[in-house]
Amino acid sequence: MTSSYEKTQNWLMTSGLFVSDVNNKNCGGVHSFYDEKENQYGFLYPEITGYFISCLRFLNNQHNDEIFSQYAKYSSNWLIKIYEKYGAIIQGIDSNSKNTFSYSFDSAICAKGLLDCYELNNEKKYLDYGEQIMNDLIAEAIGSDGSVKPFKDISTNKYQESNQVWYKQEGCLHIKTAIPFFQSYKITTDEKQLKIGEKICKKINTYQNSDGSIKLHINSQIINLHTLCYALEGLLYGFYVTNNEDYHYRCERAVDWCLNQINDDGSISLWFNSKYKSKAAYPISQLIRILILLDKINNNSKYKPQTKILYEFLKTLHGFHSDPKIDGGFYEEYYKSLFGWKKRMRLNSWTTMFALQGINWLENYDSVTFENTIKYLY
Repeated sequence: MTSSYEKTQNWLMTSGLFVSDVNNKNCGGVHSFYDEKENQYGFLYPEITGYFISCLRFLNNQHNDEIFSQYAKYSSNWLIKIYEKYGAIIQGIDSNSKNTFSYSFDSAICAKGLLDCYELNNEKKYLDYGEQIMNDLIAEAIGSDGSVKPFKDISTNKYQESNQVWYKQEGCLHIKTAIPFFQSYKITTDEKQLKIGEKICKKINTYQNSDGSIKLHINSQIINLHTLCYALEGLLYGFYVTNNEDYHYRCERAVDWCLNQINDDGSISLWFNSKYKSKAAYPISQLIRILILLDKINNNSKYKPQTKILYEFLKTLHGFHSDPKIDGGFYEEYYKSLFGWKKRMRLNSWTTMFALQGINWLENYDSVTFENTIKYLY
């Protein structure tokens, strides 16, 4: 019988989510989700393609198969094509795309993917493009205090902020953008990159509440579990590179707050102090990884019982089906309807990538170390 981990890997590699046909102009791109009701894939998503490249580096470390480095090149080349065409990484690619927005967060995730492709294939082109994207962020988006402007309208070439939606505002999610700068420092020993990573992480001071929770935006009481986890991922990677104990301490405090929010079914709400109601799979996948990383830093198994509770909930959103487009993927969330909680019938790409890593680390809990997990975090 195929294990949960193998099923998850198979869905990512072979379900059609990733465009593997070399004759397709979008070869290398990764779809955002598969909609079971509509029987179709969502738009091709550069940010998620960045995650996929990093996921392939992780898989290669597990299994060392030529296909992972080959697919990483396809995906990296697709991102480079977009960067060359638009002078930036734009948000989504579809047949009628009028999208002219480039998000700083997405650009950082794609830069990380390109650095991982370099680490996987040792071809300098990927390092150069990754650093080019990071240099654009340094020049235009990252402030002297570590703040990150959220998005650029490439039709005007101006950075903007909008309170229309949460991700068009500067927020705690941007702390994760420190990761490629820390990784670049590890690769090149360029102190400038290290300083930028540290500057971005310092912004946690403005987001973390006295109870340990992390607010989504500076002037808001709303807490979003997904972006809270993004901030912690940035801090944990920063701890790996700098050994700054403050990053570790802040992660512990945030995690202790999160674990106090676990519901009877093992879920944690996505939103707090907000009108939105969701029990989403992707932040639970993230939190599982974060708990394991903290246990490995602390050299104990303090968080293992809660990690297992969260995983039991996550399993309720794992797709098992005779259709390979569904089998092994993770559904996005349960959403609140008039008739109670309903499963959103979308197999979500990033949820599944985060879950793949979490399942692997949980299954190998006793043998993994902080060093050999954190360097593959995406």
